[in-house]
Amino acid sequence: MTKTDVSFKSDNLKLAGHLYIPDTYKQGEKLPAIITVHPFGGVKEQTAGVYSKELANHGFITLAFDRRHQGSSEGEPRQLENPEGMTEDVKAAVTFLTLQEQVDPERIGVLGVCAGGGYAVLATSTDYRIKACATVSGVCLGGFIRSIGKEALNAIMVDAGKNRTEVANGGEVRYLPIVTALNEVTPETPELLREGGDYYLTPRGSYKTSINRSAVMGYDRLATFNAFAFADWISPRPLLLIAGDKADTLAFSEEAYKKAKEPKELYLIKDSTHIALYDYRIPDAIPKLAEFYKKNL
Repeated sequence: MTKTDVSFKSDNLKLAGHLYIPDTYKQGEKLPAIITVHPFGGVKEQTAGVYSKELANHGFITLAFDRRHQGSSEGEPRQLENPEGMTEDVKAAVTFLTLQEQVDPERIGVLGVCAGGGYAVLATSTDYRIKACATVSGVCLGGFIRSIGKEALNAIMVDAGKNRTEVANGGEVRYLPIVTALNEVTPETPELLREGGDYYLTPRGSYKTSINRSAVMGYDRLATFNAFAFADWISPRPLLLIAGDKADTLAFSEEAYKKAKEPKELYLIKDSTHIALYDYRIPDAIPKLAEFYKKNL
């Protein structure tokens, strides 16, 4: 495939992307296209880009992009997780694809990985231009944050408010780490954070614009975010949820499946964890994804 650097606007912020066009493309054709949405803390050069490349090899035009505040895209403060805005970014990516001469605007799908899966589901719920939605290790970040318990959640909300005031008074944006540093892993470290460190903080998956931090003032935005609230609105368009059967985040895919209406499928990959589907186990997910999109786009 060929990869081209592209950019497009979302709420007047310039987002950076990579557009992949299969080598089989013939001038004048209009092909189906798929947007890949990266995980929490990720960028387009990591797992989202790998999925884009693999799906381009199956004949799809694909777009991987950095959400606002992340990677090479605009947005201040940096590394702020803004769920409403990031859902809008997915819709802006759809608009961008509809304007490309190689793309059939009636055959656009979306694929979200981890938190990108939550944004993909919510965007598809209300953007009917998206004809098929799939997730891999899909997570609702709001649900993830709420799972820490009321006491810990209250402490983060207080800290988020404090930092908003600090910044307004000329202070610095404060950050929390996303995954556990390798030298801080203990036997009690959750699998997701331990494996996340092994992916994001080593040559296995690290990239210079993927920074292991998230702005404190973003956590109060996440606290009430529910990516799957309107998953039933996706029907009659199809929804595919791929997850590892050993993933400690499997409950999120199960929640989305329960909320959604037909046609829907929860597809489990045997002996796979959440992070394994970022790289090692991608070959186990691609055939199912290619089949899904070829049938529905």
